[in-house]
Amino acid sequence: MGDAPYFKGQHEYKGIVYPNVVLDSSIERLKSFQVRDSDIWILTFPRAGTHWMMEIIGLILSGGDPDKTDRSLYCSTVEMINLDQHFPQTKEEEKLHPLDMSPFLDVIERAPSPRVMLTHLQFNLLPRDILKSKIVYLARNPKDMIVSWFQFAGKNPAIPLTMDSAIEQFVTDKMQWGPWPVHVRTFWELKDHENVTFLFYEDLKKEPAKYIEKIANGIGHPLSVEVLQKVVNFSHIDSQKATFKKLEDTGKVNYVKSSGAYAFLNKGVSFRWKEFFTVAQNEAFDEWYQNRMVDTDLKFTFE
Repeated sequence: MGDAPYFKGQHEYKGIVYPNVVLDSSIERLKSFQVRDSDIWILTFPRAGTHWMMEIIGLILSGGDPDKTDRSLYCSTVEMINLDQHFPQTKEEEKLHPLDMSPFLDVIERAPSPRVMLTHLQFNLLPRDILKSKIVYLARNPKDMIVSWFQFAGKNPAIPLTMDSAIEQFVTDKMQWGPWPVHVRTFWELKDHENVTFLFYEDLKKEPAKYIEKIANGIGHPLSVEVLQKVVNFSHIDSQKATFKKLEDTGKVNYVKSSGAYAFLNKGVSFRWKEFFTVAQNEAFDEWYQNRMVDTDLKFTFE
């Protein structure tokens, strides 16, 4: 691990690997978490477009105005510490200025409605009555998620990654936040529930207006044609980066970077896996995928 601070490492809790900024106590607390009917949950596996969906929903609620978007619950997932703080960059600095391990769940519990919350947790760890609130699940083809994870977490000296090891973690269910097939298939089976909106990243990229309208209707906030166009424009990745840079420059938010070092937003494009997977890696992954997904009608677009 070298000089990498402890918080950049990872740990295992009840058979699932999490980054050290995840609090096991917060996962346990979710069993008794008080869900509100007005809550909106953004549920994703890591690197599936979480922050894009947060910005879309924030813009829907603000009438398409990025300056009026409430980002107070954007810096962390429900299971993490409050990431909106200075992060030490060495173990020595961490010893001198240890992180405040206060649960972000405390902030969420006190927040006014409507709360827009995000989590990567498996469904069986979420509040039992979560389906009484609105759920937006964003799914992305797993090859692109692996590439995004490799580019995001691979810069972390505490958990160095190669493409081989990133793929290996994914297919052996050892990637952080647990097995992807269980995560995505569980929510796919809930796709017809009246409070669940299930979307594919690739569809949202291809036809943003169509699927943003679906999201807005799904969370009970239908949009006019004019506001819909604003949401489409301001949720584009170039607009997001400009918005986030302005927020960082003014000191209003620092969630654009994870753990004070790594940009949450990457390229925001589909099918980049072709630039990273070797032929052998791709063939091995396809065989694994067919075996794990053979008995579901859930289909992804890979190109």
